[in-house]
Amino acid sequence: MSLKRSLSLFIVALATIFVLFLLSPVRVLDIRSNDLDRSIYREAVKPGYTFATVIRHSVHLTPVFEYYEIDENGRIILTGTKLQDLGWGVPSTYSQDSRFEDGFLVIEGIDKPIDFVPFRVSYIARPCLVLDNGNRKVDLTQAVSNLDRIDIHAAKMPRWKFLLRGETDEFPQ
Repeated sequence: MSLKRSLSLFIVALATIFVLFLLSPVRVLDIRSNDLDRSIYREAVKPGYTFATVIRHSVHLTPVFEYYEIDENGRIILTGTKLQDLGWGVPSTYSQDSRFEDGFLVIEGIDKPIDFVPFRVSYIARPCLVLDNGNRKVDLTQAVSNLDRIDIHAAKMPRWKFLLRGETDEFPQ
């Protein structure tokens, strides 16, 4: 085989690998503001990535947590909830694991796939997001307008599209 032919095959192989790389999927956590009509947070995530929403209960004024995980298929899974006050907002029957811990009712094992998390940002509820597997708390009252709705999506997108759009983080540090 000639050197010229070997070089041509090498270039074709390299180009094929590059195209396959660009077409390979990336799991992305994307948070969009409806008022701003754009993504305010976008990050590539690995399966098992967790995040939570936190609000202040409107009646009891105590914190309510909801926990989510991104699964291996890039879907959002509601995994659990944690709240202090019984009665308002608590299901009357459920089959998930529950326990009382540090004054909270903790319900785990919900494992319900959801398409996206619509989240109304009411300043009265003091809403927060807990991102990066619990390592970062974001006060949403500092990030978006009162009564804005944010939509939290997890999706797979082709790497080339993610590279064009890039990561974004408009949350205050």
